[in-house]
Amino acid sequence: MGSKSNDGKLNAKELKREEDIQTQRDKGVALIKAKQKALDNLVKNRQPAINPYAGMTNQMANLGVATQAAEFQAEQTDIALANTLDTMAASGAGAGGATALAQAALQSKKGISASLEQQEKSNQDKAAAGAQALQTKMAEGEKFKFNTTETRQNADIDRAATKLDNTEQSVMENLNAFNTSYVNEAQA
Repeated sequence: MGSKSNDGKLNAKELKREEDIQTQRDKGVALIKAKQKALDNLVKNRQPAINPYAGMTNQMANLGVATQAAEFQAEQTDIALANTLDTMAASGAGAGGATALAQAALQSKKGISASLEQQEKSNQDKAAAGAQALQTKMAEGEKFKFNTTETRQNADIDRAATKLDNTEQSVMENLNAFNTSYVNEAQA
């Protein structure tokens, strides 16, 4: 009969030990889940990566051409031509002088036109360079945004893996210590 009593004690001890181990496992799993939830919450609520160059515009695209000076120069040429023609008419100069004067006026106006064309070409070159610089900055911004996000995600993954590994190791060490204490108690 004593043997059945010891068997009952052993079974009760074994049952208690299994319950205690399961309780420790449940606590470990709850701890791991809590750490994972906290990490997930941090990752979910972090600030987004930004593109510091978003919204930039090409300031060189709308450059104007300085036409006022060209218009003034054309008016001065017309006035000078009219004055010269008046002087020629008053002095009785021939048609050849008027033709030469008209040719000079034409050359002067061609120079004004060439000046305007140079300004337009310069503005087009600046607009193209501005557009290229803007595209480069926007691409750099996208690269910055991508790299920032990638770095954050890798850090989060590394941190999560380390925390989980440490928690799992701690849970296993606690379970082993718990088992060892039962073994030592049973041997005593």
